[in-house]
Amino acid sequence: MATTDRTQSTHWLILLLWVAFALYLFQLNKQNIWWDEARNIDVALRPFGQIATAPELDIHPPVYFWLLHIWGRMAGLPALSQNRLPPMQMAFLTRFLSVFMGVLSVALLYGLVRQAVRSLNAPQAAAWAAAVGALSPFWLAESQETRMYTVEFALLLAAAIPFLSLLRQTAAPTPVGRRFLPAGTFVLFASLALLTHYNAVFILIAWYGYWLLAALTAPKRMRNLRTLLTCGIATALLFAPVTPIALRQIPGYANPNLIVPSLGDYLSQNWFAYLGGYVFMDPLLHLGSMAVGHLWAWSLLTLLSAGLIIGAVRAPHPTDIKSVQNVQALLIHPLTFLLVWLLGGLALYYIAVLDRGAFNPRYSSFVTPALYALMGLGLAGWQRLWSPLAAVGLLLLLWGTGPAIWADQNDARFGREDMAGVTDWLRQNATADDLILVDQKYPFGFYYQRYSLDPAQTPVGPEAAAARYLFVDINTVDQQLTAWGQNARRIFWVRWFESDTDPRHAVTFLLDQAGQRAGEKDFRGYSIDWWELTPPNHFALAPNLQPATYRFPPAVETVAISLPAEPIKPGAAIPVVIRWQRTGETPMDRPLKARVAIYNANGSRKAQADARLLNDRHVMPVQWSPTDQPLNVYRLETETELKPGQYELRLLVYDEETLEPLTYVDAAGNPAGQEAVLGLISVK
Repeated sequence: MATTDRTQSTHWLILLLWVAFALYLFQLNKQNIWWDEARNIDVALRPFGQIATAPELDIHPPVYFWLLHIWGRMAGLPALSQNRLPPMQMAFLTRFLSVFMGVLSVALLYGLVRQAVRSLNAPQAAAWAAAVGALSPFWLAESQETRMYTVEFALLLAAAIPFLSLLRQTAAPTPVGRRFLPAGTFVLFASLALLTHYNAVFILIAWYGYWLLAALTAPKRMRNLRTLLTCGIATALLFAPVTPIALRQIPGYANPNLIVPSLGDYLSQNWFAYLGGYVFMDPLLHLGSMAVGHLWAWSLLTLLSAGLIIGAVRAPHPTDIKSVQNVQALLIHPLTFLLVWLLGGLALYYIAVLDRGAFNPRYSSFVTPALYALMGLGLAGWQRLWSPLAAVGLLLLLWGTGPAIWADQNDARFGREDMAGVTDWLRQNATADDLILVDQKYPFGFYYQRYSLDPAQTPVGPEAAAARYLFVDINTVDQQLTAWGQNARRIFWVRWFESDTDPRHAVTFLLDQAGQRAGEKDFRGYSIDWWELTPPNHFALAPNLQPATYRFPPAVETVAISLPAEPIKPGAAIPVVIRWQRTGETPMDRPLKARVAIYNANGSRKAQADARLLNDRHVMPVQWSPTDQPLNVYRLETETELKPGQYELRLLVYDEETLEPLTYVDAAGNPAGQEAVLGLISVK
């Protein structure tokens, strides 16, 4: 009977692998190449020796890029600088590595659960788990992108299988020779996982901590501790060559633009993503007119948890899980290991989130193999109670994941950015007299050949207009625009919807000053604005910058201010540039904004510009260094009905969230109200 079950389970695995392969391959190159993918391809197709030290690897170790390099060479892909492949072909070939590793992850998930269920006598659990993995919208999404996540899933699963053997050996006398193979295999794949994505460290810490506890409660304590220590040292030694790179990348990494979620929100976001993919939302499922996506997700969690409990209670080896006195048996039980992997990984990563503020469900997704294994065991638990219940549970799962898979593949709301549409439009509308500026390095060059990332290189390609990546350094951007655009009749500014390249809007400030805004065009994920100019063009951010100090303790003070030297016409904009610095007091840990406004003789405000106070790293004043003196720009749009005369220009600093203004103090340190008077603006 057991042989028949294993044979059926193997047949199911083969079917599921074909299903996963077909699903992952379907419309593989439908989506445009996007930023992460383009960066990965660019780095991977460089000479092998240049990959590990590439500056673009801001927070990534090199193994995935090495693998992609090898795969790219096998597939005949040229270096990006020599690339003439159509983007769709490039997308298909580079994403295929993720497809392969995604299918391999399904097979390894099956193998892990097969290893785990030896003590549970639930041979079908492996097939159920493989079905969950193969039909996961989250694994589908990651299998169709040129990123390292499916590689990481496969490596962690390949490490987990021998790790289970090592755990079992803590409770049983095992010759050294029999421990060597699982220990060596575990060290190899655990090290490769860590060298593929640094977040694997949270999983490995959970595993090693769990192993230490099991070893300390084992009869042969010293033997087990020696094995653990040897594996730990070997893992560290294999990681050692990359340590200098990691020390350069990790300590300063944080994303101040991401919001730290509460623990409940963190767990629910992860559960929804891992169950329904990146497209999951409550309205995805309906009963009549009622959205039931969240109800479905929480109900499924409850049912699968109940299935796990049923399976554990009805297991044929009660001493493994029921006997609370048998601590060692409980510790080395596969269910315990999977729960440690899932909950320990989530807990450790959440601690990092609290410290660094960098959260996205994909960053903690290395717990998904354990989650899907537990979901398979939950379905097997219901099967123990009554055989058809597992199939009912799988159908309930598919009721939600089916629409998620369809939406991932076909719903335009969830499509990647339309860079192909952007570049097609530019080819049709930009001429040889125009200049195209792009605010992101990638993936513009995959779709437009006459494009340069290097500011010193002249763009070469068949298109009429030259295109350049513009790195916005607010201190020199005016000089760069003059060098590139002094003869341009039109300048097109291409911006990504999530861009933080120019949060102070220095580029639009300069282009508005030098030319006439002529139009805008929106695409999925991008916008194009363009200006008409009269060459020769000269750009100057702060032509009249003069020292000036206005203090708003305990936060900031001005260092210098640039105001218009000539009168303005009604309807024209008033350009103001202010250089800021922190005051000497203990800084306010609050987001601050500055308002520059003009007032008429009656004290009525006639125009204003509000902007967040940011430095060159785009962070708020509390995070500025004592030497930071960032420029911020303010463009006051006036009405055409504005009457000629003298207008007072005032400056206010206030809390962005509470709108509470800070007190302005005069040169003697006395409170002088809320607004500082910067000067007079003449309107003629």
